[in-house]
Amino acid sequence: MEPVLSSAAAPPQYNSQSIINTAEETLQTSGVNAAQTVYKSALLDWVDDVTMGDTVDKESVRGEVANLWLAYANLNRSSNLVSNDV
Repeated sequence: MEPVLSSAAAPPQYNSQSIINTAEETLQTSGVNAAQTVYKSALLDWVDDVTMGDTVDKESVRGEVANLWLAYANLNRSSNLVSNDV
């Protein structure tokens, strides 16, 4: 999945594409539950960093967090864990 939002200003440790790639590899080797864990772990860490930390540029990380949420939702949809009905 390609990133939806620009991440030009985000610090390198907040690279959503590297997490997405890891989750996709994990999906192939260990299954959907393990891939979900990759996303959840990064999301929890990053959101904690933004909400509780004082060294992170919140605006620059926002797009990366959004990309992870979208990729996580896509994983669940493509794994038939959620309905496509709106």
